[in-house]
Amino acid sequence: MPAQIHGEPVLGEAAYGRPAQGRETLRRAPCRSLTEGEAWTMEQLELLRHVRFSPAGVVRFLSASRRRAGEVRGRRPALRRQSRSWLAVGAAAWVLPAGAGAQPFRRHAPAGLAWWALVALMLDWHLGMVETEDGSPRPLGAADALTLARVWLAPVALACPTPLVCAAGFATDALDGPVARAGEPTRAGRDLEGLADACFAGGVLMGLRRSERLGRTASGAELLRLTFGFSYSVAVYFGRARPPDRHLTQAARLTTPMRAGGLIAAAAGRPRLGTALVGIGCAWSAALLGAALQDGASRTA
Repeated sequence: MPAQIHGEPVLGEAAYGRPAQGRETLRRAPCRSLTEGEAWTMEQLELLRHVRFSPAGVVRFLSASRRRAGEVRGRRPALRRQSRSWLAVGAAAWVLPAGAGAQPFRRHAPAGLAWWALVALMLDWHLGMVETEDGSPRPLGAADALTLARVWLAPVALACPTPLVCAAGFATDALDGPVARAGEPTRAGRDLEGLADACFAGGVLMGLRRSERLGRTASGAELLRLTFGFSYSVAVYFGRARPPDRHLTQAARLTTPMRAGGLIAAAAGRPRLGTALVGIGCAWSAALLGAALQDGASRTA
């Protein structure tokens, strides 16, 4: 059942033997319902903040997360089997072409499989988020497949950022949102899609810069933009025990076609056009973010 928030935290006594702190964070939150999984996560994050991210506190946080993931796997065996079958397909998609000598799979198979192992760990620990925003369990769906495909492509884009690889990755980005909204969007898609976007875009940027098909200034600015967005999300999530403001994280969404088009153009051997589009798109993104920050400040004033 979802836990109701009415100006008071959902936290009870801290598992570390101390009263939970950080009530002011939750008091500022709007009246809304949290799923049982969200309430558990907020509690654990508040406990971690209470001990000031001490080494022992981090170990307890990770141990609690591991136990929680195991409980979810036990309660949802069908989802566990589905996720593992999907991950096996992803691993095979590296192993089979590598075994056949296809590049870049053969040359980069160890790195690609190591990356996919990290993705598997991430998915395994977040199966509890494969539920609707009201807490109803759901299987992995088409939108999740598109997002995972984009993450799978990240090391391919880093090693060999061809126009086809770039276009395929950005196509999954364009499609997974509408596909999810056509069904029942999950918390996993809502909260983790941005990380998938950053991983793929970062791979493309570094691959194009390494092959000197994208200008240093434009690629550096776009990487800085991605790093800033990721750092903001992590800081808010762990520092305030709440999800990042989607008004800010989605502020630059309008510029995505321009930036993606620039990267595809650079991959196709049009470095000047690609650099110009990425640079303009990045500057436009910064302007939109500034406007969103100003709007947020005026709304809270």
